Amino acid sequence: MVEREKPLSDLGNSLIASRGRAGRIVLLSGAVGTGKSELLYAFAEQASDSCLCLGAVGHEHERDVPLGVVRQLVRDLPLPSSLLSRMALLESLLAAGPASSRHAVLLQARVAHGLCDALLQLAGAHRLLIGVDDIQHADEASLACLLHLLPHVRSAPVMLVIVQPDRTGRHPLLDAELRRHPHCRRVRITGLSRDATVLLAEQRLGTEEGHRLGPVYHALSGGSPLLLRALLEDRLSRRTDGSGGAADGAYADEEFRHAVLACLRRHEESVSGVARLLAVLEDTATPERLVRLLGTSTAGVRRALTQLEASGLTSGTDFRHPATREVILEDMSPDAVFEAHRRAARLLHDEGAPSLVVARRLAAAGRAHDGWARSVLAEAAEAACLREELPFAVTCLELALGSTEDPDARAVTEAQLIRLEWRMNPATAERRLGSLVRAALDGRLPQASAISLVKSLLWFGRRREAVSLLGLLGASEATCPLRLGRLHAWLRVRHPSVLPHASAGAGPDAAVQSGAADAAAVSADGLLSLTLRSGGGETTARTAEMMLSTCRPESTADVDSAESALLALLYTGRRDRAAHWSARCAAAVAGRRAPTWQARLSAVQAEVALRQGDLTTALQHARTAMTLLPPRGWGLAVGLPVSVLVLAATATGAYEVAEEQLQLFVPEEIHGSWYGIPYLYARGHHHLASRRPDAALGDFLACGEKASAWNMDLPTFVAWRSAAATAHLWLGRREEARRLVEEELARPGPAKSSPRGVALRLLAELAEPRRRVAILNNAVTLQRLTGDRLELARSLAALGSAQRAVGAAGPARQALHQALRLAEQCGAAPLRRALLSNDADAAPEPSGEDAEDPLSAAERRVASLASWGHSNREIADQLCVTVSTVEQHLTRIYRKLNVTGRAELPVTYQDCAENRPGAQPHRSV
Repeated sequence: MVEREKPLSDLGNSLIASRGRAGRIVLLSGAVGTGKSELLYAFAEQASDSCLCLGAVGHEHERDVPLGVVRQLVRDLPLPSSLLSRMALLESLLAAGPASSRHAVLLQARVAHGLCDALLQLAGAHRLLIGVDDIQHADEASLACLLHLLPHVRSAPVMLVIVQPDRTGRHPLLDAELRRHPHCRRVRITGLSRDATVLLAEQRLGTEEGHRLGPVYHALSGGSPLLLRALLEDRLSRRTDGSGGAADGAYADEEFRHAVLACLRRHEESVSGVARLLAVLEDTATPERLVRLLGTSTAGVRRALTQLEASGLTSGTDFRHPATREVILEDMSPDAVFEAHRRAARLLHDEGAPSLVVARRLAAAGRAHDGWARSVLAEAAEAACLREELPFAVTCLELALGSTEDPDARAVTEAQLIRLEWRMNPATAERRLGSLVRAALDGRLPQASAISLVKSLLWFGRRREAVSLLGLLGASEATCPLRLGRLHAWLRVRHPSVLPHASAGAGPDAAVQSGAADAAAVSADGLLSLTLRSGGGETTARTAEMMLSTCRPESTADVDSAESALLALLYTGRRDRAAHWSARCAAAVAGRRAPTWQARLSAVQAEVALRQGDLTTALQHARTAMTLLPPRGWGLAVGLPVSVLVLAATATGAYEVAEEQLQLFVPEEIHGSWYGIPYLYARGHHHLASRRPDAALGDFLACGEKASAWNMDLPTFVAWRSAAATAHLWLGRREEARRLVEEELARPGPAKSSPRGVALRLLAELAEPRRRVAILNNAVTLQRLTGDRLELARSLAALGSAQRAVGAAGPARQALHQALRLAEQCGAAPLRRALLSNDADAAPEPSGEDAEDPLSAAERRVASLASWGHSNREIADQLCVTVSTVEQHLTRIYRKLNVTGRAELPVTYQDCAENRPGAQPHRSV
């Protein structure tokens, strides 16, 4: 390198000057890692042709070895036997005791004199180059010999090169003597400049890559040749093994690790100690904190920081390369890391630093045993929650839990942990429920935490433990009636089978008992209970929307309230309003790290979309809910998303998807909860679609038994009577079916509801042919008002068939065309197939360019997607059908068009705009 050529030139000039009778001394200094030793060895190699070279290196672990450096210098010289004897004797004396004895002092002077004579005689015959590297580690006896040699170098053909770091390890007498020497030259080596770094990078990596990464490497290494070469070697090895390298050049591996450790170990311990504390403190490091932690002077710390920066490791109190901190911490023992982090945390705490800052040090330590730590960690957990740093909040609470043996404090902390872990996945929190139950039974848990614990236990069906806690809450005089009343309202809706085990209590649910629907008096669960019992009305819907406008679903308690209010709104028949509010609530938690909340609201959105007849959206939201939260995390509540998936998949003809969902493990305890009713209802419909009416009837009647026993027999919740009537019709039991349909129509609930329209459709099937058209017209009118497109399509299909039966061909064709269009929009493939296969009038009339097209509408969509290059799996996913269905369509398409594969499909099918890349295609076949 050009920057290394000038120091080499200076050394060469000094060597030339030493050819006469005036010796030369060169003192090479510079920061660790700047290439001083490399420069000395390069110069010695160049000079070896013209002079005799002697060299030695000081080692820190040999500082107490007498004459260690001298022995290296003279190891190949033929010294007189008398001098060798004196050296051996001096080594023995110094090894046995201090060098201050008169005998040792005299002997050391004679050895120094003898060595000086021997070297000067050698210089008389050959020009002599003596190089001593890292002289700061030389032993005292060797330094004494060098001091004795210095005055004689003035008049001898000798060049002495001494290498030492900046400002460290200088021997006062040696430094004074060097300053007095008339021919002593000082040469300070610095790091490489930016241009020199770029040049070296271009030489090693190639011109283009080196030019791009050179400035980056200069910033990461500070120009240190040691660190720079390590980074270049790591990048070359990364390139060689085919794994590439970091685009920004920051990749570091073993070579860089070794370089950092070598650089660190060549520093004095005081400097290395500062580097280790910088690694511990990270962005909280300041010179003042380093002084307090090390117990040293400000000047000493600033000197150490200067040396670390000069060696390329740091810039101020920051490490230049992010990997440096990891290397240093990995090199420290676990106990040393813990102690450093603990002391740093205590220092920050004493300074009044924010709890999050202190907690990060405690978390880095891995454990916290100090009494003050628990409160700091608890406070930091709350602050981390506000910043959406939930994993770190959990870490803080786990450390707080391990920092105390106090049972009361442990119970409170564990309750906080469960609430946090519940947001991410209830399954991870379940393992803590047992110990928390014991704490609650011992009276160590606050009432609010005990109530939350009851809900958590019942979420997983742990009924016995929940009943024990309910008894404790009911018997306690300290129990707040308001909280107890809200718990009873929640139990009445979610787990009505457990309610008899809870003692009666006054509270907000009293308003529900009296039939009131005042938002100030009724909880969201109480409102849902009232809706399930009586069907609600305009006042109920208005109250639900009022609750939704004030609740914050990003908090745990309000997720329960939001879910209940949304379902109450949905069961009053306000599907559009429920869709609006469910989307709004979901958006409120979308940016939060709360998969559990997001999953629950996605499940409600799926339920709303299903009741609107939007099967594709319902499947999408239900799948999202099951992805955000695995089945085990759902506990008993898995009944809600699974029921939507089964109903929607069955309606779209994806029977294998519905069967797969029903194969999931569902706890038996689900049948003692509200979630078991929609699960049984969905399973019954899948049984019907699979032509198992007996099994379907059993599920529907079980739904009715539970709904009636729990006072939630509302058709807009589950229309089990109409479903059971359908099963009876399959079995030929018309009278049983008629009885159930008439009971359904007599049930309370919104007058304009989809279940009422379904019951009218079934009633028409049971009526005389001449009365069917009138009944079905009422059903169609009602379904148009409800917004349930799927049930409207079914009613229109039934109306078209009834009109055709009485000879009204025109109206029949119109009704069947509308039913077909709605079935396509909903993605109801079975209904669409039935309309096309059983009703000739339902087939769309060909017109224009489609008149000569031999393909059906469904086949055209498949042909269009195939002609654009979509695979069978991609087509199946876009149309929400199975791969097998796509294959069958393609077989018929190839046969009708007389082609052998998709490559031969006419390009005219690519004109279907809905199937062009980036367009949103239809979701049904």
